[in-house]
Amino acid sequence: LDELIAARAADAIVIATRADSHLPLAAQAAAAGLHLLVEKPLANSANEIRSFQSRLGETSTVLMVDHLCLFHSLIVPAAARLRETGFRALHFTRHRPEAIGQHFPDDHPIQLTMVHDLYVAAHLFEGAEPESYAAMDSRNPDGRIDMSWATLRWADNRVATFHCHMMLPDGSPAEGWDSLEAFGDGFHSKIVTNPAPWTWTDSRTTWPVNLEIHPDSGMLAAVWTRFLAACRGGEVPDGCKIADALQVQVWIERLLEIAKKHDHS
Repeated sequence: LDELIAARAADAIVIATRADSHLPLAAQAAAAGLHLLVEKPLANSANEIRSFQSRLGETSTVLMVDHLCLFHSLIVPAAARLRETGFRALHFTRHRPEAIGQHFPDDHPIQLTMVHDLYVAAHLFEGAEPESYAAMDSRNPDGRIDMSWATLRWADNRVATFHCHMMLPDGSPAEGWDSLEAFGDGFHSKIVTNPAPWTWTDSRTTWPVNLEIHPDSGMLAAVWTRFLAACRGGEVPDGCKIADALQVQVWIERLLEIAKKHDHS
C-alpha cells in the first residue's frame, strides 16, 4: 500500500484483507485521498467503526462497504417487491461444507456467513432497530462451533430468523446452499440465491458459477459500478454506508454475546 500511494497509481482501491486490518489500511488510504471499497465486516467491533467514522468525516474520501448480496440479481427485485407488499417474517439459511469451518476455525458462523444475511435483513427492514435478540450455538465433537441460530424481532412483531451451519458433506456445492424465505399476509416466497441455476453434469454435477461473480455481469459487477459512480460524485447505496456497517456490527456483537450464553457444547 505504501508503494501504491507513493506511485499515485490509483484514485480508488478495494480492501479485501482480514477484517482486523480493514480500518488501519482504510485510514492510511483515506489520508492519501484514495476512495475505498471495503469488504465486510468493516471491522471486528462497533467501537472501531465509530472511531473511524468520526475521522473519515474530516476527509473527502468516499467509503462504500461491499455488501455483495444486496446486489444479487434475485435479491434486488425481491427486496423491491417485499417493500411494496410488506412482509411479516423472513427466514435466511446459509449452509456451508464442513471444510469451510475447518479452514476458518477461529471465525464464528455469525461473523463468517450469517453476516451476509444480517445486512440483507437490515436493508429490508429499512434500518429499523430490532426490539429483541436471541441466538444459540452448537459445537461438533471436536469442540468447534459449526451451527448457529439467531432471531431478531421488531416492535411491530415482524421477525427475521437465521440458520447457518458448516456441516454439508463433501458432495455439496463448494459454496454450499443459500436461500431466503419471506412470509406475509396471503403469500410465501422462497429465493434460492446460491448456487446459481447453471449446472454442468459429467462424472459429477457441478455449479460452475456459484456466487454470480462474473466480472462483467452479476452482483460483483453491480457493486463495482455503484462504487465507481459514488467516486464520481454519486450517492453511496443504501445498505453500504458506514452507518449500515455500524448497525449490523452492533447486531453481531449482541448475538455473539447471547449465543455464548446458550452454547450447546
